[in-house]
Amino acid sequence: MINFSNLLVGLAIGDAYGAGVEFQDRNWIAANVDFTKFVRARHLIKCRPEQSGLFVKNYTDWDYTDDTEMTIALMKALMFSKEFTEDNLVNAFKAEYDYGIEANGYGRNGHGSMAWFYSGEKSIKEIRDFQRDRPNPGNAPAMRSVPLAFIEENLINDYCKINAQSTHPNALAVASSQVIAWAARCIVYEEGDKNLLINYVLEKMDFNSEFKVYLKHIDTLPFEDDLSLETLRVLCGNQPIEPPYFLSGIEGLPSDSKYTAGVVLYILKHISNPFEGLKYAIRIGGDVDSSASIVTGILAARFGLTSLPDFMIENVEGKEYVEQVGEKFNAFAKAKRDKI
Repeated sequence: MINFSNLLVGLAIGDAYGAGVEFQDRNWIAANVDFTKFVRARHLIKCRPEQSGLFVKNYTDWDYTDDTEMTIALMKALMFSKEFTEDNLVNAFKAEYDYGIEANGYGRNGHGSMAWFYSGEKSIKEIRDFQRDRPNPGNAPAMRSVPLAFIEENLINDYCKINAQSTHPNALAVASSQVIAWAARCIVYEEGDKNLLINYVLEKMDFNSEFKVYLKHIDTLPFEDDLSLETLRVLCGNQPIEPPYFLSGIEGLPSDSKYTAGVVLYILKHISNPFEGLKYAIRIGGDVDSSASIVTGILAARFGLTSLPDFMIENVEGKEYVEQVGEKFNAFAKAKRDKI
């Protein structure tokens, strides 16, 4: 039986630890992060002066970010909404954001374009229009799609499309949501052969030629303990990160839905230990909280939390809360299985 509490705790740990060092160059991470303690480097993010407040406002060590918040909201939408629709999902995102304000006194750090919606600066239609035709859609649809692995198989692709289109109606965002959901299903639900993971995902996702070429290339890559620059470029695009990717000028993973999904598949294909997966995701550099969150959550659901250090489990924000959400989703998933 799948332990969704483990999934959410692992996801929150990867997210929170990654948030401390996200948008740092991978070489800086190699020199400064040994995973024996929390490292807070958000104030060191190299950006324009007027952007610096984005990364430190309303942030404390071990906070999880929008990755975990929106994943919880998606799970609640599955459990409690009469229909899983784009608008109902947006309402769930807003409700979970408001819960954070009620619990903490302020809105959570880490939101991208949805921050405009929460503040009332833009409508959800304007957010969708902003994301619709971008060549590099943000990674939100991928980062929150893991729970969609565990619904009825015939609904996964459609629900992943709803997930993406609720905020990012973009073909690459849809494909990335499907990639992550099917990867989680293969690893956790079906306990599939990791060597066949990418073939499994390619068979299950809707056709997207750009994504399929990219994933087939990843499937040919050998595993490297320390990623060469050549392999990093295959996984994450041109290095250092170039505009319009956020942020530019560092080596690592850009804020991009396709590249986030590719990095996750590469790690899941080669690593089974949740802690080793977390470390590998973070050492890639760049926008590491999303990839670390997804990898650690999926591997924790399959293999448990025992590999993760006690200091991570004890300090992550909201451990009891995310466990409670996981327990409710356990009951929801069991009821679904019993009906089949």
